Amino acid sequence: MDRNARVRSRVAELIARFEHYIDVFDSAKPFRKWGQYEFHIKTIRLLRELGSIEHALGNPEFMRNLWETLKAWLGARGSRLEPYEEFCSVVRGKLDELRRLEALLIDDPELDVSTTADALWALIDTLGIVNNDARLVSCTKMLHHLLPNLVVPIDRRFTQTFFGWHNPEFQYQQRRVFHEAFRQFVVIARSVPLGRYVGSGWHTSRTKVLDNALVGYCLAEGLLAGIWGEG
Repeated sequence: MDRNARVRSRVAELIARFEHYIDVFDSAKPFRKWGQYEFHIKTIRLLRELGSIEHALGNPEFMRNLWETLKAWLGARGSRLEPYEEFCSVVRGKLDELRRLEALLIDDPELDVSTTADALWALIDTLGIVNNDARLVSCTKMLHHLLPNLVVPIDRRFTQTFFGWHNPEFQYQQRRVFHEAFRQFVVIARSVPLGRYVGSGWHTSRTKVLDNALVGYCLAEGLLAGIWGEG
């Protein structure tokens, strides 16, 4: 089976057994390092309390928690995150682009998938929050905390494994990788009532629920043996 056929098969199985994979995630508790959950949950809570991206980006407590969340989520790669003041300046400089995406939902049947993916990639490609060119992981994790109903966080350990990308293509073909992932995420989101699962613990938004199920799939189906580390 070629990679594209394998991905289609995995997506279909994830949709068909979505609740099972959510249960696997909940039982496994895969993200246990202190700060990964604590900063994440506070950042999402503050975003909702502040009511808009504009208010969030102007709030020092939110920005500090966003920065700390990324440090925790990037692990050893967190050292590549820009210093706090530079980080804030870069993110605030993208306010206009972020506002245009703020109301979009990944499970909206009317979502223009191609146009939205292009707009998100334009953000990722110019969002200099890390001091290297490998922005896909860091920027989707950051955008997830500003657009939690639209952007699924992408990582190497689970997302790359689920889609079966080799390291060179994940590293050097990031635009194609992102577009493929986003299209498939929309397929899943339109097929599963994500909102039903939003609530306690790590299930903080539509896209985090989707991500959690994908993680559960990788764990349940034994896809992680012998792969690279987290990040």
